[in-house]
Amino acid sequence: MLVDTQQRLDAWGHWVRAGGVALGCKAVDLGVGGTVSLPVCSDDAALQVDSAVARLKKRDPEMGRVLVMAYLSQLSLTKIAKHSGLGSRERCRYLLGAAEAWVDACLISH
Repeated sequence: MLVDTQQRLDAWGHWVRAGGVALGCKAVDLGVGGTVSLPVCSDDAALQVDSAVARLKKRDPEMGRVLVMAYLSQLSLTKIAKHSGLGSRERCRYLLGAAEAWVDACLISH
């Protein structure tokens, strides 16, 4: 399902920002404020997603750029539209949905 792929992309984003190593934890202690849940992603699962994203970036650089801005840079659709020069938030939403579906198909076929 696409929701599963979105969760995998979110976990992959955390994995990449952590330096490409397995996080190995379900939450990070923030001290006084409590904890924040982080998606857990094994190296193998993250590498599968990473491979699919790399193929997407090669096949359709525009969709790849939107996907990376959403999941790695964690930008909103409005900020993606502004920084990417793609025009509207709606166009970015369309491209992000198409990119997520493309990655989903890659992961299913893998």
